[in-house]
Amino acid sequence: MCKLLALSGSSEEDNKSILEAFVKKFGSTNPDGWGMALLDESTGLYRIKKFYHRDRRRLEEAFLRDLGEVRTRSLIAHLRKASIGRKSQENCHPFEGYIGNHQFVFAHNGSVWPRRVLESKLVNHKPKSDDPTDSELVFCYIMEVLEERGVDLNSWRDIVETINSVILSIRSEALITKLNFILADKSYIYCYNWGELQYTLMEENTNSKLPNETFSPSNGKFLVCSRPLLENCSWNSIPPKTILVLREGKIQFSSKNTKY
Repeated sequence: MCKLLALSGSSEEDNKSILEAFVKKFGSTNPDGWGMALLDESTGLYRIKKFYHRDRRRLEEAFLRDLGEVRTRSLIAHLRKASIGRKSQENCHPFEGYIGNHQFVFAHNGSVWPRRVLESKLVNHKPKSDDPTDSELVFCYIMEVLEERGVDLNSWRDIVETINSVILSIRSEALITKLNFILADKSYIYCYNWGELQYTLMEENTNSKLPNETFSPSNGKFLVCSRPLLENCSWNSIPPKTILVLREGKIQFSSKNTKY
Protein backbone atom coordinates (compact mmCIF):
# COMPACT_ATOMS: atom_id res chain seq x y z
CA MET A 1 0.00 0.00 0.00
CA CYS A 2 1.00 3.63 -0.54
CA LYS A 3 2.65 5.59 2.23
CA LEU A 4 1.41 8.90 3.63
CA LEU A 5 3.17 11.66 5.53
CA ALA A 6 1.87 14.88 7.05
CA LEU A 7 3.73 17.52 9.02
CA SER A 8 2.22 20.37 10.98
CA GLY A 9 4.62 22.78 12.66
CA SER A 10 4.38 25.87 14.80
CA SER A 11 6.84 27.77 12.61
CA GLU A 12 8.55 27.64 9.24
CA GLU A 13 11.59 25.37 9.22
CA ASP A 14 13.64 23.37 6.76
CA ASN A 15 12.10 19.89 6.74
CA LYS A 16 14.22 18.43 3.96
CA SER A 17 15.69 15.73 6.19
CA ILE A 18 12.22 14.43 7.12
CA LEU A 19 11.30 13.97 3.46
CA GLU A 20 14.65 12.34 2.76
CA ALA A 21 14.05 9.88 5.61
CA PHE A 22 10.54 9.17 4.29
CA VAL A 23 11.83 8.30 0.82
CA LYS A 24 14.81 6.31 2.06
CA LYS A 25 12.67 4.18 4.37
CA PHE A 26 9.60 3.53 2.21
CA GLY A 27 10.53 4.42 -1.38
CA SER A 28 11.76 0.98 -2.46
CA THR A 29 8.39 -0.68 -1.79
CA ASN A 30 6.35 2.22 -3.19
CA PRO A 31 8.07 2.98 -6.51
CA ASP A 32 5.17 4.13 -8.70
CA GLY A 33 5.50 7.89 -8.29
CA TRP A 34 6.14 10.30 -5.45
CA GLY A 35 4.82 13.72 -4.59
CA MET A 36 4.62 16.44 -1.99
CA ALA A 37 2.70 19.62 -1.22
CA LEU A 38 4.53 22.40 0.62
CA LEU A 39 2.74 25.41 2.11
CA ASP A 40 4.17 28.73 0.89
CA GLU A 41 3.49 31.31 3.60
CA SER A 42 3.91 34.22 1.18
CA THR A 43 0.95 33.10 -0.94
CA GLY A 44 -1.01 30.90 1.46
CA LEU A 45 -0.96 28.19 -1.21
CA TYR A 46 0.62 24.77 -1.42
CA ARG A 47 3.26 24.15 -4.07
CA ILE A 48 2.79 20.71 -5.60
CA LYS A 49 5.75 18.66 -6.78
CA LYS A 50 5.31 15.27 -8.46
CA PHE A 51 7.90 12.78 -9.64
CA TYR A 52 7.52 9.70 -11.82
CA HIS A 53 10.03 7.42 -13.53
CA ARG A 54 9.86 3.73 -14.37
CA ASP A 55 13.32 3.26 -12.88
CA ARG A 56 13.17 3.70 -9.10
CA ARG A 57 16.77 4.84 -8.80
CA ARG A 58 16.17 7.60 -11.33
CA LEU A 59 12.98 8.47 -9.50
CA GLU A 60 14.88 8.85 -6.24
CA GLU A 61 17.65 10.86 -7.91
CA ALA A 62 15.09 13.27 -9.40
CA PHE A 63 13.26 13.63 -6.10
CA LEU A 64 16.38 14.32 -4.03
CA ARG A 65 17.89 16.61 -6.67
CA ASP A 66 14.77 18.76 -6.81
CA LEU A 67 14.16 18.77 -3.08
CA GLY A 68 16.31 21.78 -2.19
CA GLU A 69 15.33 23.58 0.99
CA VAL A 70 11.94 22.53 2.30
CA ARG A 71 11.12 25.52 4.46
CA THR A 72 7.51 25.27 5.55
CA ARG A 73 5.32 24.71 8.60
CA SER A 74 2.90 22.46 6.75
CA LEU A 75 3.43 19.68 4.22
CA ILE A 76 2.01 16.40 3.00
CA ALA A 77 3.82 13.74 0.99
CA HIS A 78 2.90 10.47 -0.70
CA LEU A 79 4.74 7.44 -2.09
CA ARG A 80 2.60 5.46 -4.52
CA LYS A 81 2.18 1.73 -4.96
CA ALA A 82 -0.24 1.62 -7.89
CA SER A 83 -3.46 -0.39 -7.76
CA ILE A 84 -6.14 1.59 -9.61
CA GLY A 85 -5.24 4.00 -12.43
CA ARG A 86 -2.16 3.84 -14.62
CA LYS A 87 1.35 4.61 -13.47
CA SER A 88 2.00 8.20 -14.52
CA GLN A 89 3.00 11.58 -13.14
CA GLU A 90 -0.56 12.90 -13.29
CA ASN A 91 -1.72 10.03 -11.07
CA CYS A 92 0.85 10.82 -8.41
CA HIS A 93 -0.42 12.39 -5.22
CA PRO A 94 -1.04 14.94 -3.78
CA PHE A 95 -3.99 16.16 -5.84
CA GLU A 96 -5.02 19.80 -5.86
CA GLY A 97 -8.41 21.48 -6.17
CA TYR A 98 -10.13 24.81 -5.61
CA ILE A 99 -13.51 26.04 -4.45
CA GLY A 100 -13.38 29.66 -5.49
CA ASN A 101 -9.93 30.78 -4.37
CA HIS A 102 -9.75 28.27 -1.53
CA GLN A 103 -7.16 25.58 -2.23
CA PHE A 104 -7.20 22.03 -0.92
CA VAL A 105 -4.60 19.29 -1.40
CA PHE A 106 -5.18 15.58 -0.86
CA ALA A 107 -3.32 12.27 -0.61
CA HIS A 108 -4.78 8.82 -0.01
CA ASN A 109 -3.86 5.24 0.85
CA GLY A 110 -6.25 2.39 0.14
CA SER A 111 -8.65 1.16 -2.52
CA VAL A 112 -12.24 2.10 -3.31
CA TRP A 113 -14.08 0.44 -6.19
CA PRO A 114 -15.82 0.32 -8.58
CA ARG A 115 -14.74 3.75 -9.81
CA ARG A 116 -18.11 4.37 -11.45
CA VAL A 117 -19.72 4.73 -8.01
CA LEU A 118 -17.59 7.82 -7.37
CA GLU A 119 -17.59 9.08 -10.97
CA SER A 120 -21.40 9.17 -11.02
CA LYS A 121 -21.41 11.72 -8.19
CA LEU A 122 -19.17 14.30 -9.85
CA VAL A 123 -20.57 17.39 -11.58
CA ASN A 124 -18.30 20.38 -10.97
CA HIS A 125 -15.15 18.64 -9.75
CA LYS A 126 -13.85 16.18 -12.33
CA PRO A 127 -10.56 14.27 -12.21
CA LYS A 128 -7.72 15.71 -14.26
CA SER A 129 -6.52 12.29 -15.39
CA ASP A 130 -8.27 10.40 -18.20
CA ASP A 131 -7.54 7.18 -16.27
CA PRO A 132 -8.05 8.46 -12.74
CA THR A 133 -7.12 6.77 -9.52
CA ASP A 134 -9.80 6.01 -6.98
CA SER A 135 -7.88 8.42 -4.75
CA GLU A 136 -8.45 11.37 -7.06
CA LEU A 137 -12.11 10.44 -7.35
CA VAL A 138 -12.51 10.40 -3.56
CA PHE A 139 -10.93 13.86 -3.44
CA CYS A 140 -13.22 15.14 -6.19
CA TYR A 141 -16.24 13.79 -4.33
CA ILE A 142 -15.22 15.56 -1.11
CA MET A 143 -14.78 18.80 -3.07
CA GLU A 144 -18.14 18.27 -4.79
CA VAL A 145 -19.97 17.93 -1.47
CA LEU A 146 -18.14 20.85 0.16
CA GLU A 147 -19.20 23.11 -2.70
CA GLU A 148 -22.71 21.69 -3.05
CA ARG A 149 -23.46 22.29 0.63
CA GLY A 150 -21.98 25.77 0.67
CA VAL A 151 -19.77 24.78 3.59
CA ASP A 152 -17.88 27.52 5.44
CA LEU A 153 -14.39 26.56 4.27
CA ASN A 154 -12.80 28.36 7.21
CA SER A 155 -14.72 26.18 9.69
CA TRP A 156 -12.91 22.95 10.52
CA ARG A 157 -16.08 21.71 12.23
CA ASP A 158 -18.10 22.01 9.00
CA ILE A 159 -15.35 20.33 7.00
CA VAL A 160 -15.10 17.45 9.49
CA GLU A 161 -18.87 16.98 9.28
CA THR A 162 -18.66 16.89 5.49
CA ILE A 163 -15.78 14.39 5.51
CA ASN A 164 -17.77 12.08 7.78
CA SER A 165 -20.84 12.26 5.55
CA VAL A 166 -18.77 11.52 2.43
CA ILE A 167 -17.20 8.48 4.09
CA LEU A 168 -20.65 7.21 5.09
CA SER A 169 -21.86 7.65 1.52
CA ILE A 170 -18.88 5.81 0.04
CA ARG A 171 -19.15 3.07 2.65
CA SER A 172 -22.80 2.44 1.72
CA GLU A 173 -22.20 2.14 -2.03
CA ALA A 174 -18.64 0.97 -2.66
CA LEU A 175 -16.12 -1.62 -1.53
CA ILE A 176 -13.28 -0.25 0.60
CA THR A 177 -10.06 -1.99 1.56
CA LYS A 178 -8.62 1.06 3.28
CA LEU A 179 -9.46 4.74 3.32
CA ASN A 180 -6.59 6.55 4.97
CA PHE A 181 -6.19 10.09 3.71
CA ILE A 182 -4.84 13.55 4.36
CA LEU A 183 -6.70 16.69 3.30
CA ALA A 184 -5.10 20.08 3.86
CA ASP A 185 -5.65 23.78 3.29
CA LYS A 186 -3.59 26.75 4.42
CA SER A 187 -4.95 26.59 7.97
CA TYR A 188 -5.58 22.95 8.85
CA ILE A 189 -4.51 19.40 8.08
CA TYR A 190 -7.26 16.76 8.29
CA CYS A 191 -5.94 13.22 8.81
CA TYR A 192 -8.47 10.42 8.48
CA ASN A 193 -7.38 7.00 9.70
CA TRP A 194 -9.13 3.85 8.55
CA GLY A 195 -6.67 1.78 10.54
CA GLU A 196 -2.98 2.39 9.87
CA LEU A 197 -1.75 5.92 10.61
CA GLN A 198 0.74 6.71 13.38
CA TYR A 199 1.69 10.03 14.96
CA THR A 200 4.39 11.63 17.08
CA LEU A 201 5.06 15.09 18.51
CA MET A 202 8.75 15.68 17.89
CA GLU A 203 9.32 18.33 20.57
CA GLU A 204 8.47 15.68 23.16
CA ASN A 205 11.07 13.27 21.77
CA THR A 206 14.53 14.54 22.58
CA ASN A 207 16.09 11.45 21.00
CA SER A 208 14.19 11.75 17.71
CA LYS A 209 16.22 14.60 16.25
CA LEU A 210 17.34 14.28 12.68
CA PRO A 211 20.88 15.37 11.71
CA ASN A 212 21.57 19.07 12.17
CA GLU A 213 18.12 19.82 13.58
CA THR A 214 17.22 21.33 16.93
CA PHE A 215 13.83 21.48 18.59
CA SER A 216 12.36 23.64 21.31
CA PRO A 217 8.85 24.16 22.69
CA SER A 218 8.40 26.98 20.18
CA ASN A 219 9.08 24.88 17.12
CA GLY A 220 7.42 21.53 17.76
CA LYS A 221 6.48 19.34 14.84
CA PHE A 222 3.50 17.02 14.73
CA LEU A 223 4.12 14.14 12.33
CA VAL A 224 1.61 11.66 10.94
CA CYS A 225 2.89 8.71 8.91
CA SER A 226 1.65 5.35 7.63
CA ARG A 227 4.38 3.65 9.64
CA PRO A 228 6.80 4.90 12.32
CA LEU A 229 9.36 6.98 10.46
CA LEU A 230 11.99 8.09 12.98
CA GLU A 231 13.97 5.86 15.32
CA ASN A 232 14.13 6.45 19.10
CA CYS A 233 10.81 8.21 18.87
CA SER A 234 7.53 7.52 20.65
CA TRP A 235 4.94 6.73 17.99
CA ASN A 236 1.25 6.27 18.75
CA SER A 237 -1.45 4.62 16.68
CA ILE A 238 -4.39 6.80 15.71
CA PRO A 239 -7.55 4.84 16.62
CA PRO A 240 -9.39 3.35 13.61
CA LYS A 241 -12.05 5.51 11.96
CA THR A 242 -10.74 8.62 13.67
CA ILE A 243 -10.13 12.05 12.21
CA LEU A 244 -7.43 14.37 13.54
CA VAL A 245 -7.43 18.07 12.76
CA LEU A 246 -3.97 19.64 13.06
CA ARG A 247 -3.03 23.30 13.26
CA GLU A 248 0.44 24.74 13.84
CA GLY A 249 1.89 21.61 15.41
CA LYS A 250 -1.03 20.77 17.70
CA ILE A 251 -4.20 18.70 17.63
CA GLN A 252 -7.13 21.07 17.13
CA PHE A 253 -9.71 18.27 17.24
CA SER A 254 -9.90 14.48 17.40
CA SER A 255 -12.98 12.31 17.03
CA LYS A 256 -13.84 8.70 16.28
CA ASN A 257 -16.91 8.07 14.16
CA THR A 258 -18.96 5.10 15.38
CA LYS A 259 -21.47 5.23 12.49
CA TYR A 260 -19.28 3.31 10.04
